[in-house]
Amino acid sequence: MIDDLIVEVLGGDDFLAQDLGRAHRVYPAPKDEQDRFAGLLTWRALNQLLDTHRLEPPRFRLAIDGTTVPTSEYCQRRTYRRMQPWEAPQPHLVAEQLRAGATLVLDAIEEMHPPIRNLVCGLERHLRTGVQVNSYASWTATEGFGVHWDDHDVIVLQISGAKRWRIYGPTRPAPMYRDVTFEDQAPSEPIDEFTLRAGDVLHVPRGWWHAAAASAGKPSLHLTCGLATHTGVDLLAWLVDELRAEHAIRQDLPRPGDQHGQDSWRAQAAKLVQERLNDPKLISAYFNSRDAAYGAHGGFSLPHAVAEALPTDPSLSVQLVTPRAVTRTGGDTVTLEAAEQRWILDQRAAPVLRILTTGQLTTLGCLAERSATPLEDIAGLIDQLLRAGVLAVWEP
Repeated sequence: MIDDLIVEVLGGDDFLAQDLGRAHRVYPAPKDEQDRFAGLLTWRALNQLLDTHRLEPPRFRLAIDGTTVPTSEYCQRRTYRRMQPWEAPQPHLVAEQLRAGATLVLDAIEEMHPPIRNLVCGLERHLRTGVQVNSYASWTATEGFGVHWDDHDVIVLQISGAKRWRIYGPTRPAPMYRDVTFEDQAPSEPIDEFTLRAGDVLHVPRGWWHAAAASAGKPSLHLTCGLATHTGVDLLAWLVDELRAEHAIRQDLPRPGDQHGQDSWRAQAAKLVQERLNDPKLISAYFNSRDAAYGAHGGFSLPHAVAEALPTDPSLSVQLVTPRAVTRTGGDTVTLEAAEQRWILDQRAAPVLRILTTGQLTTLGCLAERSATPLEDIAGLIDQLLRAGVLAVWEP
């Protein structure tokens, strides 16, 4: 389903080249595939998350007409001897607010729900950016947030029910979270209005004003996948860090009265920066660096992570938990970079890394067979990656 979402639903490379950050688009579900996202989040699973996690605002919140509902309206304060007090949501009071038109929001749901975590890992691997998924549940035609814009692109997956959307377009191109100005006046008329139904997908670029509301009396459940941006500001900030390797950049600036020294420094700095900007591989290097530094999703592997050594059990399940790991081959070696760490391995490890970096769940036995490597050697490599926090193992 994850690969289908990127390739078959969004269009793969065409989405990156034509739509991402540029245009809104609806991707309707075929009539026989309206339940294609049902496995990502069911109402039962949402209830279980609300029942079993300590969720406090703003991560869990209710909103109506662009205003956050005060927690006093639906929570009860609980105190503990060894924990901080908690404003615990009360199911009957939450339901009362929802009947009155509120929208239920749960942020970063991928951290709590494995099916959505798998979706996020796939999106991050394909799109090479960070992704956070929020869930929204609503029952009435009242808008939870009114007309607003986001500082990141959004991919919306309609899980069940229906949601009415109005798209107004942008008033400031490519706005940022930290910006020099803030646009707070929405356009008066929408440029598009439509209803998303179960299985449909919507892309909304950052900075595009929009509003959404459920059909009256019918529960709507949808996910929004917020895509972190990679802007020129991000690249230049990364480039400044890279230039720390240069003595001319690290040294003290010439004093205000030293005009000759200032002219000399500016010439050196301009030359260094221009050389980097003229490198046709600069942007690729930036993305590779960000990918290699990107962290893990989960990875607890008890009891194996505490053992002296990983057992050589061919049925032991294995999965890389760093979705944007980078591999490079050169000569007789292959290099793996993940979570700001680097391993230089024998070329024989290349088939193992090819399998692991797809993010698929595999086994020690499969890795040994596919790479024609003794099981003991595979277990040693997996144990090393496990202890570095980039890989997880489970019982069959």
